[in-house]
Amino acid sequence: MPLQALARAAAHTGHAFGVPGSGQSLELIHALMDNGVSFHSTHHEGAAAIMAGTVGRLSGRAALAIAIKGPGLANMVGGMAACTYENLPMLAVTEAYGADVPLAKAHKRLDQGALTAAVAKGRRYLAADGPGYGELAAWAEAEAPGPVFVELAGRIDGAEAVPTTEPLSDAGDVLDRVARAERPVVIAGTLALRLGLSPDLNRLQIPVFSTAAAKGAAHEGLPHVAGVYTGVGQNLTPEAEILPRADLIVGIGLRPHEVLAAGPFACGAVNLDPIDSPGGSGFAYQGVARDPAPALALLAQKAWGVEETATAVARLRQHLLRPLTFLPAAAFAAVAGAFPKGVRMVIDTGYFCTIGEHIWQAPKAEWCLSSGSGRYMGIGLPQAIGAAIHDPAVPTVLAVGDGGIAPFMAEARLARRLNLPLAILHMSDGGYGSVRTRAIADGLTQAPMLEPGASWRGAFDGFGFATATADSGEALAHVLADWQPAGGPLFAELPMDPDAYQEMVGGIR
Repeated sequence: MPLQALARAAAHTGHAFGVPGSGQSLELIHALMDNGVSFHSTHHEGAAAIMAGTVGRLSGRAALAIAIKGPGLANMVGGMAACTYENLPMLAVTEAYGADVPLAKAHKRLDQGALTAAVAKGRRYLAADGPGYGELAAWAEAEAPGPVFVELAGRIDGAEAVPTTEPLSDAGDVLDRVARAERPVVIAGTLALRLGLSPDLNRLQIPVFSTAAAKGAAHEGLPHVAGVYTGVGQNLTPEAEILPRADLIVGIGLRPHEVLAAGPFACGAVNLDPIDSPGGSGFAYQGVARDPAPALALLAQKAWGVEETATAVARLRQHLLRPLTFLPAAAFAAVAGAFPKGVRMVIDTGYFCTIGEHIWQAPKAEWCLSSGSGRYMGIGLPQAIGAAIHDPAVPTVLAVGDGGIAPFMAEARLARRLNLPLAILHMSDGGYGSVRTRAIADGLTQAPMLEPGASWRGAFDGFGFATATADSGEALAHVLADWQPAGGPLFAELPMDPDAYQEMVGGIR
């Protein structure tokens, strides 16, 4: 039976997520659990997709999110979109009507293919003669990773094979340009994570940036690692300081969706990438090499810019940590001090994210997660829960703002039920800080984005979290020192001055 075969083949994923129905989705969940897969009931199908994608990112193997047809899938689409933005491999599995079922049978019927066309790599029935878990998961994991939509439609005899792609040839004289460069700079996209290139990047003696989505691709405590490249960094950022000195930019899977603005560099640029960027790169590359190894071997022979990079990073850190009032930089510093042996940082979207991307020094990519490509507000809590489920040996800390705390807050019950080592730090300026900037600048209403004095602490008390309020870096350090991750999750409310919060990103973005 296809359901049993799928469950047996998916056993190595360890975890599946979703909201079960009473039909084939429940039968699949039963089969998965019979084969040793832990199924985690979520409160929203979109959260299930994000959790499955997060497990896929950390394990390299597509996990499953499961829902009913129609409204269940409709709820899941938002989470699938987040996985598409962030290149997170997962299988979105839902009940469905088969192609031969009469239209008169209309209960919960939707054109599910049309609904998922923009947020999935493709769609297949689970059929007796067709791709099974292995082929479907490989499709989701293949470059560029993302969701694959699988329909459970009863007895389906056959389904199309998954698509294959022909390898592309190199374009341009990439190796010659790299060999001749005297001041090359590397900018690594998430491809560098999937190819396992961190050791190569850590050994270089030239400036290395990453996109926000690939943060931690190189150890950010090393002197040659310059932090995050966004394409819009202002005068205080290392990208504004270092890139004008370069004579060649070497991207590693540097694709336009991973930056805030893609445009030509002031010097030449090449990309190391096995696929072509959809819609053109925007970076005006003079060449593309499909295999990064030869170019990285050439870059390993070069040396420049290490001292300049370390100075630029130190200058920005000093600027961010200077304010006397309590702001996100001080909170991130308190977290770093509280976990000298390591912690996984998950950063949701907001002005605190701008600060976190630049000041949080990720030692490796699996210890730093965010919506670095999509800037998808609210993704952080499901990401953090999925990561803590996959790897509870490392404490997980979520930095989240006033906008991101609420969309999937019910999933906090799962964190408490599983007693996860998760700390949620709610960095609150009383509103949507980054949106408020536009309202202030253009004299528009601020009313829709302000919630002064609002608190979520009571809600997390109700969920059974340990809770606290900290209004300084020192106070937060004490809260974190008292927290025992093995004892279950923590929620800490961090109130911050809204005007200082507005000003803290000046010169950065």
